[in-house]
Amino acid sequence: MDDQRRGEPLTARRRQATQLELSDVAARLFVERGFAAVTVQDIAAATGVSPRTFHRYFPSKADVVHPGLYEGMRIFLRRVEAIAPETPLVEGLVDALDAMVEEPRTAWDDQLRELAVSLPALRPAWLRVHEECAGDLQPLLAQRIGLQHDPVVARYVSFSVVTACRLGMESWMASRAGSRRPHLERCLQLLTLPVLPTP
Repeated sequence: MDDQRRGEPLTARRRQATQLELSDVAARLFVERGFAAVTVQDIAAATGVSPRTFHRYFPSKADVVHPGLYEGMRIFLRRVEAIAPETPLVEGLVDALDAMVEEPRTAWDDQLRELAVSLPALRPAWLRVHEECAGDLQPLLAQRIGLQHDPVVARYVSFSVVTACRLGMESWMASRAGSRRPHLERCLQLLTLPVLPTP
């Protein structure tokens, strides 16, 4: 039993490593050749596995981008966790997003995000990554702003922050005009406005 328990985390890590390797190879191929031109067979061959093994991890070609996208989000989450108490939260969140883009995990992270935003086939993975990020961000924000005992509000705040971050990134990617910061700051500062008009 103890051996099995010790083996389970290792098995999970191996599975995650394989998924990430497939995701990274697929991302590179999508960036180099275009999403439509790449097949599951291409990804499998470039990774040294069979198409059957590929489908053991991912239902479709579009799903394969998810692990790579989420690894980028982990950079953001680590930066949020490290925001100094004296740093204004919006400033810290913008810095965290900037770090995610300025310190890419792979050479094609930026192009992969653009593909995920622009291609309808990849859009569900892009949205799913942000939904998962909101769940992981919730305890970090709850601790930062004192919402540990109000999970409904903490969840609302977390999803609102992640949505604002996503919209800021999408706004910047759409315009490619100058710095990211004005786009990110604008969308995050919208969180301070009342959502519904008072009667």
